[in-house]
Amino acid sequence: MRKLTLCVIVLFLSLYISAQVKDDDTNLLIIDGYLYGNIIEKPEAERHNIYKRECIITYSYKYFDKNGKELFFYINKDQSWDFINVNQTKDNVIKDFQLKILSDNMNFTDPTYYQTGISYIVNKENVNNKTGLIENEKNIWLHPPREYLFQILELNPYPYIKFPIEIGHTWSWKLRVGEGWGDKRWKQWKGVAEFNYKYSIVGKKTIKTNIGNLDCFIVESEAISKIGKTELISFFNREYGFVRFEYTNIDNSKLEIVIKGVMLPMFKVF
Repeated sequence: MRKLTLCVIVLFLSLYISAQVKDDDTNLLIIDGYLYGNIIEKPEAERHNIYKRECIITYSYKYFDKNGKELFFYINKDQSWDFINVNQTKDNVIKDFQLKILSDNMNFTDPTYYQTGISYIVNKENVNNKTGLIENEKNIWLHPPREYLFQILELNPYPYIKFPIEIGHTWSWKLRVGEGWGDKRWKQWKGVAEFNYKYSIVGKKTIKTNIGNLDCFIVESEAISKIGKTELISFFNREYGFVRFEYTNIDNSKLEIVIKGVMLPMFKVF
């Protein structure tokens, strides 16, 4: 009976959740970025040293198509979107976006397992989206924005760093991504594609941002699947977390995202 119940639960999760991953370093099961085992965000392990509750982080972005042309995107009244030349004027052109750390969590079937709730505010007319991040003494991991143009980031390595944060540290995991994340503007496929991720801390660099010069660890990562290869170079700062992202997308387009401002509850820092 116990085995039957377990099988039913596993079947339910496989139908309910679109992505499954496995952490190769610790042989732990992860579902939709939900890390089970000694790196899960549990109450006794929870940390918000960087991504503080109710904090709002603003990012700017630059997108370059596969031919190197820089573009923005705009949102139509029906919530569809399309590219636009950076010098062209139009209503609802998106030039930056915000990440808000929420006061509640993303709870799952087991209430002791959860992710810190976050929301990306890309279109202020439509902000009813919620996803999660994990920050604890083992690692920091977060979903990227995945609306409109940023849907393409589902096919790239997620921002992810594991402790100890030192040059030479490597790790890997896997993610299964369904065809619903495809788009004719970059790539379409049938069924599910398994992405194999590899991460490595390769160096340190001080980068210039709107909030000052920030000392960062450089994390190089790649994702390889049957539909192609993507890459992410992320810059991690011990005070502000991930402050710069350099993506090479599935169609060889480029997306650069850089921190622009940080606002803590009750008062503005930058």
